[in-house]
Parts: sequence; structure tokens; C-alpha cells
Amino acid sequence: MIRFILGIVFGVLALIFVFQNMDNISVHFLGWTITTSRAVILFLLLAAGFIVGWAVGSIGRWRRRPKR
Repeated sequence: MIRFILGIVFGVLALIFVFQNMDNISVHFLGWTITTSRAVILFLLLAAGFIVGWAVGSIGRWRRRPKR
């Protein structure tokens, strides 16, 4: 339960940080150039981090599962 609450708190803090950084920026990646709000880029990176963390945790739980 404490991990869930900490996740919510960190998510809210990250969203506050994102909304305070609304300037337009250009991001260059592998020959692509994307010009968008810094908030959008930060939010996408936050979402990607949550997804990767969830996936790694799921793989770890799956491997520790007892075999039948």
C-alpha cells in the first residue's frame, strides 16, 4: 500500500514539474526533429519510465513464481 501512495505522490510531483515547464523546445533524435511543448516531452518520458518499471517488475515476479 505504501508503494502505491508513494507512486501517486511522485506522479503528482512530476505532473506539477511538467506543467511548470510549458516552453516549446526542439528535440533531435535519430535524424528526426520534433518541436513541441517541454511538458509533452517530459510527460511522455515519465509515462515511458512508469511502463518500463512496471514491465521489469512484472518480469521479476513472473520468474520468481513457483513452478508446477
